[in-house]
Amino acid sequence: MSKSKIKKLHFSKAFREAAEGPAIEDVPPPAELNGCGQKMHFATAFQEAFEGMAIEDVPQPAELNDCGQSSSNESLLKATIDGQECQLPFEVLEQGPAVVPHLDDTGISRLPFRCPAGGCGQMCSLLMFAMHISFDHADVLLENLWPSETNTVLIDPRVPVETSQPRCHKLYLVSGKVRGLGDGKHRDKLPFALMSSKFSLDGMERMILWVTGPDAGEDRRQRYTMEAGRNDHKRLLPYAVAFSGEIVPLHSSQDGEEVHRSGAGLVIPEQQLDFLADRWTKLLEVCIHFH
Repeated sequence: MSKSKIKKLHFSKAFREAAEGPAIEDVPPPAELNGCGQKMHFATAFQEAFEGMAIEDVPQPAELNDCGQSSSNESLLKATIDGQECQLPFEVLEQGPAVVPHLDDTGISRLPFRCPAGGCGQMCSLLMFAMHISFDHADVLLENLWPSETNTVLIDPRVPVETSQPRCHKLYLVSGKVRGLGDGKHRDKLPFALMSSKFSLDGMERMILWVTGPDAGEDRRQRYTMEAGRNDHKRLLPYAVAFSGEIVPLHSSQDGEEVHRSGAGLVIPEQQLDFLADRWTKLLEVCIHFH
């Protein structure tokens, strides 16, 4: 073998030994850096603690919010504008469950009273009032209503003051206020009557609207909101007047002037009434909402 081949053989053997390095058991362990050993021991302790936990003890991950359509959109106030249903940026909150008191716990008077419809004066009881109106005053409308609902009635304001007896336009049978009252289709429904009258004050005719009903005392007296305006689909809020307050008890006087002095009704002067009725060519639209 030539000397050149022997040199190449020795060189390749030395290169291979250098590349393979020493045996694994001959390699000394690396020195630990400052602080790294503590971190390694902490990680080992955490792993051992986690592995020792049962599956049911592992806390569940928080659920991610659904990226789809939010269910809160279903609770937005919906309105129809120009024939299209739109969602307005107002959330409709559901009313929480309320405890309906028994009639015996409300303090509502059960003493007889005179029928407030003009010219009647018949003595009525709270239990028979709705039946009396439905049979003896067929021109008076009856409406079942819940406190969260709004009801509308049309009134003809063209009544001369000389013949203006207190008129009953509508009897609202309001549910959800009391239990243990009456039976049949009028069971647990409190009657509230929409009244109107005209009177003269300081040489000017005025119309007054009010609601009369059972009295539970000054602290628990039923409150309501009334709005009166022109019966026109183009009517805006400036063309209406409103009142919010307490009812007139059935046992109190239903005279228009006395109701006006008590401040328990909506008073409309003749000039304003002429404007709301569009020179007496329109009916008066009255909206009632019981609180």
